[in-house]
Amino acid sequence: YQHYFKRINLRSSNMAAQMDRFRKSIEEFLVKYPCVDGVLEQVSDKTKMSKVNLVMGVVGFTAVWLAIGYGSPFLCDFIGFIFPAYLSFIAVESPDTRDDSQWLTYWIVYCYFGILE
Repeated sequence: YQHYFKRINLRSSNMAAQMDRFRKSIEEFLVKYPCVDGVLEQVSDKTKMSKVNLVMGVVGFTAVWLAIGYGSPFLCDFIGFIFPAYLSFIAVESPDTRDDSQWLTYWIVYCYFGILE
């Protein structure tokens, strides 16, 4: 039985490490996009929840909605078009050209999949 419990402990510690990495990536995202961080700060103040927990809740809800929810094609199109379009406009206005090529690549792949669909 001890071997079985060791496997459970290894899996739970591995999952905890993955959750820590996910939390850190959310925090890095919020630092990178202060406009999203500002909105989350307001929501966090009103709900008394941390910004990271709010993001994880929205991600989880969105994943479930995309899997089984009504109107999931609209949500999928919104996530795949509106948000990247906003970030593309920001990239075009920035002096750095690396983000321009990143979003140009995204739109080429997006159009390619649209044609295949």
